[in-house]
Amino acid sequence: VRSAAVRLFARQGFAAVNMRRIAEEAGISTGSIYRHFTTKEELFEDLVTEAATGMGEVVALFRGPGDPVESLRAFTEEFLSDLAGTGDFVEFFQLMHQAFTQGNSPEGAAPAVAALVSRNSELLGATVELVERGQSRGALRPGPADELASCYFALLDGLVTMRSALGERCVLPSASTVMGLLLKEGNDG
Repeated sequence: VRSAAVRLFARQGFAAVNMRRIAEEAGISTGSIYRHFTTKEELFEDLVTEAATGMGEVVALFRGPGDPVESLRAFTEEFLSDLAGTGDFVEFFQLMHQAFTQGNSPEGAAPAVAALVSRNSELLGATVELVERGQSRGALRPGPADELASCYFALLDGLVTMRSALGERCVLPSASTVMGLLLKEGNDG
């Protein structure tokens, strides 16, 4: 049900999708879908909450005691693996991107979307702190940490867009290539 909703919301938009259509996409009866979620707003809120939880896990990783380069590498590898996979990662990412950039969340989902926006800001802050820690250890390239963090996430966002547009034809970089944006020259991590 959740995967079907992600695909439909991402492709057709929230307003154009109803519970009957989600049930059809999920291959279940319309009556059965209501055992999972009572409204599409509740389903959307659940998806947004899942995204905020995932971002929270990355924040914890980035603020944890681990080596900054290894923390970034682990996240980058997981992100690229999910992006290369056959699941609904691209649609889910695009849906969450829409949720916190369009500002027109479905009725009842506004608190969850506000939490997602807040978590996104927290993730960016944690990334800036991680870059600064890596710079202080001499492992990450010098420069404004906020600019480096922004470039890192812009690169990941751009890869999602390319994967969406090109599908299997999209050539995804290795984690080492992506990490090259942040690593100090001559440091392989």
